[in-house]
Amino acid sequence: LGRSELPENLKALFRPVTVCVPDVLLICENLLMAQGFAQARVLAKKLITLFRLNEDLLSAQHHYDWGLRSIISLLTAAGAQRRAKPEVSEEGVLLSALRDFNLPKLVSSD
Repeated sequence: LGRSELPENLKALFRPVTVCVPDVLLICENLLMAQGFAQARVLAKKLITLFRLNEDLLSAQHHYDWGLRSIISLLTAAGAQRRAKPEVSEEGVLLSALRDFNLPKLVSSD
């Protein structure tokens, strides 16, 4: 539960590691391109903006996930829908995937 300081002899066995925050916009854009979306940059900006607004404005629920894992699942599903229905616009496919993934999670007060 609490953190305790490692002894010096154990510290010497480990190398320091730097961890940085991933660029979610760039990851989203690349995933959209990999799924066959031509307007990947525009759609990625809109999607990331929506997810950030959801995270900031909606109530805090344990089952809400507005992170990278949720975005990757959403984009994978959107790519499958895009391949299944090539006649539907890219924005329409992404909106459909957003509705299918996020609407069931939302509580009535949100």
